[in-house]
Amino acid sequence: MRLPKLVIVALATAALAASSATADPGHGKSSGADATKCKPANVKLMGTLTSDPGSTDTSFTMTVTKSNNAGKAYKLAGTATVNVDTKTRIHRHAAGVHGNKATVGDLALGDYAKVRAKVCKTDLANGATPELTARKVDARAPKAPKAPKADKND
Repeated sequence: MRLPKLVIVALATAALAASSATADPGHGKSSGADATKCKPANVKLMGTLTSDPGSTDTSFTMTVTKSNNAGKAYKLAGTATVNVDTKTRIHRHAAGVHGNKATVGDLALGDYAKVRAKVCKTDLANGATPELTARKVDARAPKAPKAPKADKND
């Protein structure tokens, strides 16, 4: 009487183990709809503004002097056009000014700017430079030139 119950329990346990083993999708790259999703890359650009955007403008241009690895194509190109939208956070730092939130119209020609944006990694392939919409722009006015030092021997 005990033997048939033991056999039934053993078979049920084996069936559960087999069903869970076949349900594992495995590891590795997906081949379904998730395979075509955008994998974002953070692009960071630093340089000077070459345009003076107005308050209604939706973009500005800049000369790129530094970048992270994702933005190296923009550095090689030398310039970049950066779009801004309502979600873009813009800060302009100036001496003696408390609170640095700004609008695109507050940016000025020659400002040093740091731009953060996100694009799909696949769009950056082969040195391509897709359109950028900035998430954050930090700008500051150019530093004033230092006054020449007076010579003590005169």
